[in-house]
Amino acid sequence: MDHPTKSAPSESLAQYLSKVPAEPRKLVKSEVDFIPQSRKKWDEILVNRTTDRERAENAINDCYRYVGLEPSRILWTENPLTAMTILANRPDLVDVGEKILNQICESCHQEIDDLISPEFIGVVKAYANPRAQIIGEEQSIVFDPLGDFLNQVSMSEIKKSNPQIDPASLPAAMQDYRIAYLSYFDYFHQIGLNIPQIQPLIDLAMSCGCCWAFENITILTPKPSAIEFTDRGELRALVYDGVNILD
Repeated sequence: MDHPTKSAPSESLAQYLSKVPAEPRKLVKSEVDFIPQSRKKWDEILVNRTTDRERAENAINDCYRYVGLEPSRILWTENPLTAMTILANRPDLVDVGEKILNQICESCHQEIDDLISPEFIGVVKAYANPRAQIIGEEQSIVFDPLGDFLNQVSMSEIKKSNPQIDPASLPAAMQDYRIAYLSYFDYFHQIGLNIPQIQPLIDLAMSCGCCWAFENITILTPKPSAIEFTDRGELRALVYDGVNILD
């Protein structure tokens, strides 16, 4: 006598649909209308000179945990020049900043690229970034080569003013990650895409100056009290405690 074949338990419709990749969608009008508000937020972050040490320390600890590392000891230095002088004498430090940035940002890119149509991604990249200028009918994007850096701190200018520091020997500060990308990711985070992992980098941008991340230590600086540019947009002064460290 034949027995009916036992069938495997069937998935619910919700379980099935959760596995079906969604087609990239367009932004709705309310989301497009929100772009100027997000840009304004980053304009304010760029000019804010307030350092929040507790927020910065919590943020960098969250960054370490995201990539599976234990939070490290945190050292605050008075300005980026002091930090780079320390780094020039510590070639033994193992950099993890690039790992943190890559893992966080690549996961955000994946989520956005899967869900949003490419033409709308381009719009957000251009218009949510406070340091982008839209040129001509083809909407070419031109980025401010100095102001584009987080908190407008230009490591290259500091190195030029202090030739005793060997640029090749120093790891990059995490704050060298461009405002263009943080403002881009933050916009999608604010409209509801599931990328909470970007929040610690946003918190760093809002609460401190520079950040170097290593296996056993993190070096942070406060924000400068003032920044001055020439008429040509070149960095002229980076002021800490009343002293221009570029002099």
